[in-house]
Formats: sequence, C-alpha cells, structure tokens
Amino acid sequence: MLQVTLDIFSGRPNPSWILDDEEAKEILKQVSNNRGIIATADSGYQGLGYRGIELELLSDEATETYNVPALFKIANGASLYESKALEIAERLISGMSNTTLRASGSDSVVDFSEDLQHQLLNHLGSLPTLDNSSQTDSNDLSIPEDIATKSVVTCQIERGAFNPNFWNNPAYIRANNCYNYAVNRRTNTFAQPGKATGRYPYPMECSSVTAAAMSDGARRRFDCLPESEKSRYLIALVVAPGADYHWYRSQKEGFWGHKPGRTAAKNVDNSGHVVLSPETCDRTSGFPSYTQFCGYFYRPNSIRVN
Repeated sequence: MLQVTLDIFSGRPNPSWILDDEEAKEILKQVSNNRGIIATADSGYQGLGYRGIELELLSDEATETYNVPALFKIANGASLYESKALEIAERLISGMSNTTLRASGSDSVVDFSEDLQHQLLNHLGSLPTLDNSSQTDSNDLSIPEDIATKSVVTCQIERGAFNPNFWNNPAYIRANNCYNYAVNRRTNTFAQPGKATGRYPYPMECSSVTAAAMSDGARRRFDCLPESEKSRYLIALVVAPGADYHWYRSQKEGFWGHKPGRTAAKNVDNSGHVVLSPETCDRTSGFPSYTQFCGYFYRPNSIRVN
C-alpha cells in the first residue's frame, strides 16, 4: 500500500521498500494528522547526499482515506513542521533492516549496510528544523584560468553548452543520474559505470568506479582520444567511500555541470556556489560525504552506457 524511497544517492539507485499494511496505516495516519510535513518531490534540499524520504501510495483508496497526495516527500527541509517529519523519517529508516531493499524503479536488490544506516540516523539528528534548501549564488560567475588548460595543450577536447532543460524534463529527470549527465547519454536507465560491460562498481571506492567507467570506454586524463571520438568531454569523479559515487562534466561556459541522482541538472554545489572546480567545490556538507576526489577522465563518443 505504501512504497518508501530513501532519496540519498547520486550514482547508485536509491533504496526502496514497501511497508506492511499495519505500518503503512500508522505512517499515513501520522502524515494525515500533521499535513504540514508534506512536501512535493522536487522541493527542499536538492544537492549531494540525503534529500528526504519519498512516499508513494500504491492504491487510490488510500488517497481518499488519508487525504494525502499519491506521491510526496517528507523530511527534505521543505516542510513547516520539519521536526515531526524527521521523527517519522527516523522511524522509517530504523525499520529498513527489517525488509528487502530494492533499487528504485526495478526489482534488483540494493545493499545498504547497518553502518551506513546508523550514520544516516546520526545525520538526521543533527539536521536543522528549518528549510535548508540550497540557492544559486547568481553573483558568483567569475571564471578562473581555464580549468582544462593542461588537457587542451596535451589532448584536444570539446565542451558542450550547459543545457539543464534537456535533463530536467519531467519525463526524464527521475530516470537519469550523474553518470548519464557526465557522459551526455540520456538512456533513461539510471546508468551505472560498467553495467554495459559486466563490471559493476563495487565496492564504492575510487579504484572500482574508475575501473568500471574505463571498461565502458572512459580514459584517464592526458591519455588522448583521436578525432574520430568527438565529442570528447572532460569529466571528473568523486566518491563517498563505501556509499556512492558522483560525476561532473566540464561545460563551455567555464564551470562544471552535474546531476545529483534523480534531481535537476545544475552548475552549483551544496553551498549554492557555481562549481568552478570539482576538486574544491562543496561536495562534503551532506550525507553521505563525497570526500574522495578520484581524478579527471575523458569521455569518448563511442562510450558504452547502460
């Protein structure tokens, strides 16, 4: 009756599970009695890391019984009663270990360790109860010395214009992730490095995600691609150790674009500043924290993505 999705990852599919009837009724009753905690799916914090809990009703009967939308979010920093929303979120996350977690939108099983679960609960306990959604700093548009000067001197690359509308169309936004954006392939499969070549990135660390992307056809920076591989994009990889990965792509305007999971494509970091360098931008203030910078890579036109 009620499907729960933890919106937390950028590259990996989010974990999703279905509550049993009794638990679903209790959660929906609490939501119905505290309607101020209901937020739309695209509101609140939209950066790297935890972005709230999505609740989806699986029967139209429940919408009438509890007078709630068929799809909504809680505890994403956008409600008027965030403390109550966080209380319900902690209850749901605490119960994750009692059920089978599936990849959002598929039947494949998702691993979410108890350690990661405990860290997330600690993170929720430290969140402010006011709206903490990030805002774009429209004045921070200064462009530093060419971010890819060395690669341009050594290897020829191309940079596309920043075009977020291509990714943020409601028909595609939830089906494509940071890897789709970085390699500029809208597959609508929530693409995974190495999936096309049978090399899934596990465990979540620089070496394994790098190997998976390179099996798809990516090359390390300064390992030049031929003219036949146009357009050759400069991309960058970061990792939240043991949890997730995230990719950025260099844009012709001089900044970097990225797409955190099912959220909108953007050119700002967790602090709302334009991403002028994936090495130094704010990618660690959320949870999980993407603390490891793994390096720069080239994306060839012939890259295989699934």
